[in-house]
Amino acid sequence: MRIPAYICLLLILGAPLAASGEQPLEALQRSIEKGIIVLEDPRYQGDSNRQDQQQKLWEITFQIFDFEEFSRRVLAASWKKFRLQQRKEFVRLFGKFLAKFYLNRLQKKYRDERVIYVSQKMIGSSKALIEIKVLWKDLEIPVTVRMTKGSGTWKAYDLSAFGVSAVNNYRAQFKWILRDKSPEQLIEMLKEKLRKLH
Repeated sequence: MRIPAYICLLLILGAPLAASGEQPLEALQRSIEKGIIVLEDPRYQGDSNRQDQQQKLWEITFQIFDFEEFSRRVLAASWKKFRLQQRKEFVRLFGKFLAKFYLNRLQKKYRDERVIYVSQKMIGSSKALIEIKVLWKDLEIPVTVRMTKGSGTWKAYDLSAFGVSAVNNYRAQFKWILRDKSPEQLIEMLKEKLRKLH
């Protein structure tokens, strides 16, 4: 079953950076609730206010989601082929593309979806698996959120719905592209995709 990607984006919209000592599930729950408040805020309803709403959601997304960790895992072995500056540029562009692409859909399709927090499993001191369910129409969608802790802050770096990982999905796509394209060509492709989203 194909689940709209905007559902998963609900899980990475959040509050300001997590407080010291906060559990990953607590950070995620607080984040989701803050994101939903922005989505439901009457001030942002109507086409004329969509850009302001998206900007707010965009800022929140970059605070709660670790795009560098996500990008590194997506590129996997190909990460080593990228020079330092290319890595930074890829992370910036890929993160911007993901946010822009999925925020547009989230704004159009969000309809009071809700989240049930199921469990938290610690993997050492700096990684955690959070199991939740997203209530979408008449479905309960099981979602696993992988989180990592850096500089005292918990951030998400991968989402899986029905066992399908966002990291693995994009990894397969980029692996195929990088068989024939150079890192620089891939970066140019991302720039072109971003231009088309505006």
